[in-house]
Amino acid sequence: MKLYILLLVATGVFASSYSSRPRAEKLAPVVREGSQLLVDGKVWKAVGPNIYWLGLDENVIPPEGQPFYEPTKASYPTKERITEAMAMVQALGGTMIRGHTLGVSTGNPLSVMPEPGVVNEDAFETIDWAVYQAAQYGIRLLVPLVDNYDYYHGGKYNFLRWAGFDLTMARDSNNPQIQQFYTNATIVAAFKGYIEALLTHRNPYTNLTYAEDPTIFAYESGNELTGPGGDANCPADWVREIAQFVKGLAPAKLFFDGTYGIDPSHLDIEEVDVVSDHFYPVSTAKLQADLQTVAGAGKAYYAGEYGWLGGGGDSLESFFAMIEGSAAVCGDSFWSLFGHNAPDCSTFVEHNDGFTMQYGNPANTADTNRRIQLIRKHFVAMSQNRTIGSDEALPTVPCPAPTLL
Repeated sequence: MKLYILLLVATGVFASSYSSRPRAEKLAPVVREGSQLLVDGKVWKAVGPNIYWLGLDENVIPPEGQPFYEPTKASYPTKERITEAMAMVQALGGTMIRGHTLGVSTGNPLSVMPEPGVVNEDAFETIDWAVYQAAQYGIRLLVPLVDNYDYYHGGKYNFLRWAGFDLTMARDSNNPQIQQFYTNATIVAAFKGYIEALLTHRNPYTNLTYAEDPTIFAYESGNELTGPGGDANCPADWVREIAQFVKGLAPAKLFFDGTYGIDPSHLDIEEVDVVSDHFYPVSTAKLQADLQTVAGAGKAYYAGEYGWLGGGGDSLESFFAMIEGSAAVCGDSFWSLFGHNAPDCSTFVEHNDGFTMQYGNPANTADTNRRIQLIRKHFVAMSQNRTIGSDEALPTVPCPAPTLL
């Protein structure tokens, strides 16, 4: 605590919100009752950003001598970047983060599993730090377990290639053989082995395994999982098997169905707690259709990604109003959040996908800051956090942000 106070004094900032959030030992498990998520018997909403790079990044070339895999530009984010991300989420009024590379990390030398059955303990350092700092900031984590795509951090194509299927996303996204990821017993067993290696890892900062740590409130089967050609053919039998396996290792975790879109055949899977969809662009019609599909199924609904910068869809205001008005929606997460290239606090990390939020960037336009403020107001309304004034100016997040120990 003395170090924390000294850091605040050194930055010239006293942010009462840093001390008002629960610490790791106080985080209670998130449970589901019907379509609602609860913490200590009270409704809890999962609102926050997607921050996909917390475990492994692709956007920064590190100093010479630091781990770097040039073919995919993979590197480990600094602890300063990770901690700043937690402070930014807190400033936004968020309660959680959806973090892809906290769980998806296969197929390159910096991954958790660079080769079949091989565990790279060094790759856990940034993940461990992210989980630890999230807990200290009172922020929970939703962690996908595999990616539908063939990106730098890995995904289902790694498991396919390891099993002898010469497939790439660029060449074979329509190839029926990609269904082998879901149906091939050897591949399913290998994926389960990866999940077990991840969930049984013990974090030296907390002395808890990921299965035990309530900071990780849920695991998601994957990110935007589909079949050939982008259809929603993620077999129900596979979803059930993976959900049962995760619950067997971590009975207190919630399980999110990571199928891209709502598959009605998944709604009767007992182990699935939450179903989700993604929105590019935001669409109240699509959201309404999803809610009608899940009505009466006793599942919670989560808008896992949405494009917050607009572009042909409905307004954020109308999208948020529908979410806030539905008891079945347990939360939502925008795509996606970045900060400074800390410890270099003079530059922001660039990611040019058209949806990057650089919180606190002086170069942000008035419209960008208006949208960020709108998101903050929405998060506060969803979380019913009475300690944060949703109409106040966007809080300043110091760089470097306080490391909470």
